[in-house]
Amino acid sequence: MSEPTQSRPTEPDDAERARTLLAATSSALLSTIALDPPGTPFGSVVAHAGDDAGRPLLCLSDLAEHSRNLAADGRASLLVTDVGVGDPLDRARATLLGVVTRLDGAAAAAALERYRAAHPHAGFTGFHDFRMYRLDVTAVRFVGGFARMSWVDAAAYAAARPDPLLAHRDGILDHMNSDHADALVDISRVLGGQPDAESALMTGVDRYGFDVHVTGPGGAGATARIPFGATADTPGEVRDALVRMARHARPVEE
Repeated sequence: MSEPTQSRPTEPDDAERARTLLAATSSALLSTIALDPPGTPFGSVVAHAGDDAGRPLLCLSDLAEHSRNLAADGRASLLVTDVGVGDPLDRARATLLGVVTRLDGAAAAAALERYRAAHPHAGFTGFHDFRMYRLDVTAVRFVGGFARMSWVDAAAYAAARPDPLLAHRDGILDHMNSDHADALVDISRVLGGQPDAESALMTGVDRYGFDVHVTGPGGAGATARIPFGATADTPGEVRDALVRMARHARPVEE
C-alpha cells in the first residue's frame, strides 16, 4: 500500500528554512561580546558563506573590533534575514548561536575556497591580516514572521539541507506568473481551497509545494499553500508536478 499523501511533508520545517535562509543570504549581523565596554553586546555587519553542515564561514580582519572580541570570548551569534519587501518584522530570519573559532591549515584553506566562491569579488581575502573563522552552531532561533517561531537544535539544523530549488526560485515564479496565470487560478480553485479565485499570483515555491496569493470577488485577498504531493527537487520535476496539477484542475473535455 502506498504512503498516504497527508503523511508527506507539505512544507519545509524550520531547520530546512533556516538552512535555506543562510544559503540565500550573503551578509549578516555578527554579535560578539565586547572588550570595551566589557560584556556589552557588539554588533557588526559581515559577509558569510556556509559549509556542508550550515556552519557560517567568515573572513575577518585582525584589526576589526569583532575579531578582538572573539579572541577573548568566542561566544557569538549571527543573524540572517530575508531581504524581501514589505514589513521587515514579517520576514523570515534566523539567529545562529554558537562559538566562533579561527581556522588554520587545511581547514582554513577549504573555508577560504568556499568563501571566495560565495564572494568572488572580495579582494580583501588575500590581505595578510584577514583570517578565516567558523561559527560552530549550538542552537538556532527561527522566526518565520508574525506568530511563527521556534528553537531548532543543532543536530536538526546540521542534518537539514537548503532547498534545492533556491537557485531556480525566481525563474519559476516569473515563468508561472507571466505565462501560466490561468493555470494558477484553476489549481488554486480546485486544489488550493479557493473556489472563488479570480486571479492568482505564485509568491513562493520550494521542493514540497508553492504559495499563492489569490484575489476573489470584490478584490478580497487570501493566501494558500498548495503541496505538490511528492517532492520536486529540480525545475523539471516542478514543471511535471504543475502540469499534473493543472490537468487535474482543468480536465480535457472529451
